[in-house]
Amino acid sequence: MNKDKRKVILISLAVFAVLLVALFMNVENSKIVTAILIVPLALLTFFAIKRRSSLSINKRDVLILMSIMAVIYVALKEMTGIYFGFYYNPYYVNFERLIAVIIPTAVIIIATEVIRYVVLAQKIKAASVITYLSCVFAEILIYSNIAGITNFNRFMDLVGLTLFPAISANVFYHYVSKNYGMFPNIVFRLISTLYIYFVPTSTGIKDALDSCIRIILPIAMLTFVSAMFEKKQKKAVQRGKKAGFVGTALTVVFIVSVAMLVSCQFRFGALVIATDSMTGEINKGDMIIYERYDGQQIEEGQVIVFSDRDSLIVHRVVRIESINGEIRYYTKGDANTDEDSGYRTKSNLVGLTDVKVAYIGYPTLWLRELITN
Repeated sequence: MNKDKRKVILISLAVFAVLLVALFMNVENSKIVTAILIVPLALLTFFAIKRRSSLSINKRDVLILMSIMAVIYVALKEMTGIYFGFYYNPYYVNFERLIAVIIPTAVIIIATEVIRYVVLAQKIKAASVITYLSCVFAEILIYSNIAGITNFNRFMDLVGLTLFPAISANVFYHYVSKNYGMFPNIVFRLISTLYIYFVPTSTGIKDALDSCIRIILPIAMLTFVSAMFEKKQKKAVQRGKKAGFVGTALTVVFIVSVAMLVSCQFRFGALVIATDSMTGEINKGDMIIYERYDGQQIEEGQVIVFSDRDSLIVHRVVRIESINGEIRYYTKGDANTDEDSGYRTKSNLVGLTDVKVAYIGYPTLWLRELITN
């Protein structure tokens, strides 16, 4: 390994280590600390490594295109409020948030894009892979809004809502940086990430659905940009691309379907069974698919999903009473000896279910037990 290659890999590893440690920092202003640590490394990368890529002549066009796409993305996301509703934005800019979140986030974005651009120009595979992972960590830090991975809920927040979008986004950002430079990524990321702090309202879109959009969007953008600016390939390659497109389309359909179930914003929802109270009919580790309650008639023997304080419960209706015009549903777990305490009304009902997918929820339960024990 020559001296220059060793230098590139060492710098890449240093960036990787800093961002990995930052994920586990349980400090209040983790973004400030991350920004302070990453800036010297970005400067070192930029000035210590001299080689630069020969970029496409379309780099200016791609910069303009990605700026437009960022604005369209923001506009479309805000328009989802027509369906999901508009609410006061709790992240709206103030001086404290400007110092603790907005400026550090912008610094992290710019610094990681500088590092990505310079490292990719060296065409060293190991360094490129390490930098990709570092950029994934940076994306997680920006979107996760957590101070350290210290418990199961924070871990699941990271995995379910930020990890997969970060993986997808950085495939696209790597492609753009390698071919068109760092500025298209910087502009797109600054607009699409920081706009939330400068609008007075936010939409009620569910986190799972928003995560799904952030997985699909980079795939669509990569397809669009490459189709517009890359030269046409031979027919054999085109056939391969068609097959790849079909695979990508099927993957997107699957992701959308899962997001629709998990977000529970549409007609059907999904829920993993975490206890043994329904053993026999529905077992621990099964995933049930339920139809959202919308005034349907409920009969004795129906398995329902209802809210109990901050939890969702899946139990069977064993008794129904009408008292002073109020319909009361009494429930019980099939494996329980006694009925549940109290009763449920229409305001507690979430959904009705007769469909289960056996065992598919076990990975979630194992992760919970692994982290909480």
